Amino acid sequence: MRFPSVATLALPSVLILSAVAASSAADPRVAPVEPAGRAREIHRIQAHFDSVLTELGSADPSRLTAPQRARRTSLVETLRAYRDGAEFPHNYDFPGEAVPYFVDRGTGVVCAVGHLLATSGRRDIVERVAAMDNNIWVAQLARDTAFVSWIDFHGITLAEAARIQVPYMGDMEPAPRVARNDAFPTGTGLALGTALIASYWNARPNAAGTSRVANVLGAVAGAASMATGATTIGGDGISPAVGAASIVAGAASAWLSTRNVMRYRRLAEEKRDAARASVAPMMPIDGSSGAGVVVTLRF
Repeated sequence: MRFPSVATLALPSVLILSAVAASSAADPRVAPVEPAGRAREIHRIQAHFDSVLTELGSADPSRLTAPQRARRTSLVETLRAYRDGAEFPHNYDFPGEAVPYFVDRGTGVVCAVGHLLATSGRRDIVERVAAMDNNIWVAQLARDTAFVSWIDFHGITLAEAARIQVPYMGDMEPAPRVARNDAFPTGTGLALGTALIASYWNARPNAAGTSRVANVLGAVAGAASMATGATTIGGDGISPAVGAASIVAGAASAWLSTRNVMRYRRLAEEKRDAARASVAPMMPIDGSSGAGVVVTLRF
């Protein structure tokens, strides 16, 4: 019974492993795509306003006059619309820190408290506070008579105004997270492809090992493919199947190259042996003829 050669088994195995790795890369369910940094920041700010709106709505307004209650209700609705608009200042200067900004110096967007001031006709307070300290906390405005008069006029307390203010986090985009099984690394893919080509060359056209180029290519490509495969396994965002395919392909390429070199040497030695000539003396047995030599050529 004739069994298939190692080369016959190795090449399909490599192709199967490569296909498995590639199919895993194409599966969008492997890793969810995380929202961008700005999207996360907006979600955080809106969640803050959700809590604040709930607190403002549950506060006891009995201490307020009817006009104050009306202005307070209008202020709450303005804040709700501000939340839904999702246009908030950026933290340009303190990434990773929670810092308030009265006015976004890049876009001109004002913070929630500044927006309430501006829409109620007190843009002057916004501009003055921003010029004085654009990163000031509302609680620090307790001695600002114009601001304190404004909050009292609208039926809210300093504590509530301070609660409305939200500090902003640096919302720089995070480093891209490569999903596991996302793709073949470039180096590994190149090494794997070269090893497959060299394996086919040495398994078929160069089966006798007569091409030194194919022999050398197979050895080099095999070593490179095994090395990149070994370093790929366990790497972040890379499927183990990719590394396994590269190692198998490299081993097959290296083995075929070594086999062909040994085969070529063996054939060369056989040819040399076949071409050797032997010379031996020839002596007559009955003495009737002269002595001589016998030349034997082996081909």
